[in-house]
Amino acid sequence: MGKSSRLKKERRELKAVQAAEYDLFSKLVSIDGYNEPIYRFFPEQWQADALCQGNVWISTLEACRAYEDPLQGDSEEATHTYKSGHIVGSSSDAAFVEMAARSGIHIGEGCSNITISNATNIQKLPDAFVLCTTKEFKPEKLSETFGNYCVKISNPVEFFKRTSIELNKHLEVREGGMGLVKYKDRIYTGLEKPPGPIGFVKPNDQYSPQKEFRMLWLPKENFVIKPFLLKCPDVADLCSKVD
Repeated sequence: MGKSSRLKKERRELKAVQAAEYDLFSKLVSIDGYNEPIYRFFPEQWQADALCQGNVWISTLEACRAYEDPLQGDSEEATHTYKSGHIVGSSSDAAFVEMAARSGIHIGEGCSNITISNATNIQKLPDAFVLCTTKEFKPEKLSETFGNYCVKISNPVEFFKRTSIELNKHLEVREGGMGLVKYKDRIYTGLEKPPGPIGFVKPNDQYSPQKEFRMLWLPKENFVIKPFLLKCPDVADLCSKVD
């Protein structure tokens, strides 16, 4: 292959890579725009060293749901529950129709004198990849649960993009999000607003001191997924150990 043909091929390959990255980035969102440094604690020094070398341990929602330590795990991770209470209405009542829909009940036209009593609708994300960190470096609050060795990630947005590119090579990403976890009740009723983006809400009392910032990726296909070590050397320059 001559030099000219080789250059043309390289340009085509570069354009293909750029197009693939553009498509991937269109599926990623920052839920709150937060881009201050974040921190990841580890129980072993070699784990902190590994992240600084670009080896990223990616967990899953199911793994988090299964942890026995209640401060590390959450059996209702990425779950919202809607409760209708006792409501009465008709298809001409927009508020009633909305509450019925939230309960998973469709109200057709021309219906009246309908009663819904204590319907419960549980929304739960299927398994997804997740990386949990904290926005605060406070070893006195987190070391006992998560470990004494800490890595600072200087630019979460860039880290999320670079990690997403590598993860997408292993298993195509349908969508991904990053942001601070909201600490509030995951149960809502009536016409209350949903608690927040599903997967980014946790109960206030037990988890709020963790000040969690997380990254979440939903795979495109419904495969069984497991936690794994993602080799992503491009993030190494964003990571540094904190003593």
